[in-house]
Amino acid sequence: MRLFTSVLASVAMLFAASTASALVTFTTTQSDYSVAPGEQITIDIRVANPGGGNVFGVGAAAFGWDNGVVNYVSGNSVAGNVLASQCFGAPVNVCIGGMNNSASGARAEGAVTPVSGRNVQILNAVDVSAHTGEASDQAPGLDGVIGGGDAQFRLVFQAVAPGVTTIEIGTNPTDAILGNAVIGDGGSVSSAANAFVSITVVPEPGTALLMGLGLAGLAVAGRRE
Repeated sequence: MRLFTSVLASVAMLFAASTASALVTFTTTQSDYSVAPGEQITIDIRVANPGGGNVFGVGAAAFGWDNGVVNYVSGNSVAGNVLASQCFGAPVNVCIGGMNNSASGARAEGAVTPVSGRNVQILNAVDVSAHTGEASDQAPGLDGVIGGGDAQFRLVFQAVAPGVTTIEIGTNPTDAILGNAVIGDGGSVSSAANAFVSITVVPEPGTALLMGLGLAGLAVAGRRE
């Protein structure tokens, strides 16, 4: 995976050009979570090319969260036919014209990088031919069903301590180590329309009650003094 990441990063730096409007978009089924410490958060993600523009490569990751608020647990990514041009349901049940994702299968948290910090690579695809497929609502996800509309990428985090943090999902062309960007016509390098997931970890009701009683006790003691 490191080799493929470095290849995409090299392509991005070699053909650096003016940033165009987003060719690729990342969406999640839910953008806000409110959980208690110890609870898990499952984030389902899909990628699309709604304008049908020419895409030669995409590198994407989840990054930016505060590890003191949530910890990464596990993840998974689809393999081939990302941005597939056409899909056929039963009895054929196949998509054609898509890009192959080398960052497929089980996902692990990556090393800390200067820009993105902690990250999980979910997509790394590059081709010499352009891919114009949109197919976001019909290409198979992790369940392999055509038209299922399920997650193409799934990440699981666990709440650690009270606080608020945001997970950004998509590209970050300024981070040359990851090389996460969209490669378009003429080798142009641009950003995707990233998804943002906000997670608020709140104290458990019992903990909050104890804190409230403690503060009330301090107030009473203060009045007595």
